[in-house]
Amino acid sequence: MHTRIELRELDRLNARRLGQLRRLRIPDRQVDYGGSFEQSLDDCIAGSPDCIRGLAILLESTPIGLVVLKRPPLSPAWASEDTVTLHGLKIDARWQGKGHGKAAFVRSLAVCRTIWPGAKRMALSVDADNAVALTLYKSLGMADSGPVFQGRIGLEHRLHIALD
Repeated sequence: MHTRIELRELDRLNARRLGQLRRLRIPDRQVDYGGSFEQSLDDCIAGSPDCIRGLAILLESTPIGLVVLKRPPLSPAWASEDTVTLHGLKIDARWQGKGHGKAAFVRSLAVCRTIWPGAKRMALSVDADNAVALTLYKSLGMADSGPVFQGRIGLEHRLHIALD
């Protein structure tokens, strides 16, 4: 099913698709971790494309999610200059658990290489109690930095993967 996923930069979406994306929803606990669709879209639209990119996750041309990628100075302070950080990979609640997030993550690696060819790695943080996400990201080749850190809303792991 996930082979039908496409990532498309927000500036390549028409007003109708942007509206559909803005209306997507995730459970409140996920909003606590990565913000709402509206918040993420507003951040992407207001930010410089040199530092932030929003990628709509489309299933047969229908928006079902969003990936936000950042570069310094918008990345967290812990990210190095040659790192792209992934923020708030979100899949609408109706489409979760079907492999779409995994497919979007894998495709986002290729997008990072294209948009920012000088970047050496992608990194992200995951809440320490989010065993499902930790297992998924590690199964996709991400390495844990080791220690658990105090994050914005609790303990978190920082993971990374090479882009080259």
